[in-house]
Amino acid sequence: MMFADEWTDLDVDSKRNSLCNTGSCEFLLTCWMASGYIESTCGGFLYVCCDRNSAKTNENIAINTNRASVPADYGPVTNDPSCGVSVAKQQGAQRRIVGGDEAGFGSFPWQAYIRIGSSRCGGSLVNRYHVVTAGHCVARASARQVQVTLGDYVINSAVEPLPAYTFGVRKISVHPFFKFTPQADRFDVAVLRLDRPVQYMPHIAPICLPDKGEDFLGHYGWAAGWGALQAGSRLRPKTLQAVDVPIIDNRQCERWHKSNGINVIIYDEMMCAGYREGSKDSCQGDSGGPLMLEKTGRWYLIGIVSAGYSCAQRGQPGIYHRVALTVDWISYIINSSQQ
Repeated sequence: MMFADEWTDLDVDSKRNSLCNTGSCEFLLTCWMASGYIESTCGGFLYVCCDRNSAKTNENIAINTNRASVPADYGPVTNDPSCGVSVAKQQGAQRRIVGGDEAGFGSFPWQAYIRIGSSRCGGSLVNRYHVVTAGHCVARASARQVQVTLGDYVINSAVEPLPAYTFGVRKISVHPFFKFTPQADRFDVAVLRLDRPVQYMPHIAPICLPDKGEDFLGHYGWAAGWGALQAGSRLRPKTLQAVDVPIIDNRQCERWHKSNGINVIIYDEMMCAGYREGSKDSCQGDSGGPLMLEKTGRWYLIGIVSAGYSCAQRGQPGIYHRVALTVDWISYIINSSQQ
């Protein structure tokens, strides 16, 4: 990527604009304040291709863009036969990471703790060889830079009744339509192939994948992770946190953000979960972790922590990748590369 100071003053505007298919290259905040549609970056991190065409509404843009980028059909969704069963008593996952509570040891045995160099993300075990996480966590990493820990509950501690296990990563598969953007990243999902098979235990087990196109609007999901307990804080809890959040309509999510002066487009491959008044949310460090739903006695991975404007703020619910839209790709990857 080229930064602003790499351009010559004489041609700066024309060169920046030449990077845009439509609209003009503008300062990010200027475009947002004008309710412009942000397509991509241009000539620097804070400059974006901004389309101010008033005939386009957020809803139309979201629909039209996704028609041009609907993923191919990767075949049926196949789950691990033992998926989604938590042997831990769910009393440990209190009904109510920001505004949440300690999850309880073994309540979410698929929860992964992922280290990418000095960065941290969450993830979800889906079979003996694969962990699903956010694309933005690993898109710029090599497999040798990534380590995955399963069965952990209190980070860097041995107080748990059963030990945690750390794995290397043999391969990183990022969704073919993944794209970094100034807003929420597009198709923000990736699959990590571990360097050896996982032995299932009471505190280490896979989560189920949902059906293709399944809709969870109005249901409550659970987000879990070791992320910050408040926005901007560098402090991280040592104990796994969990919080319950309602799944809300994408257009409603856009309207809530817009009421706070934030013009974000929630595309079809994204979903929002949270409360109008805030108070409960995922936060920094939770990226890649699961948004889960229990159904007929099994737990399903319905979302992946992707983005958010601050944490637990009024009118700014968390933005997640919608797993049901790309689940056939995930299933194809995890079932075509098993030993």
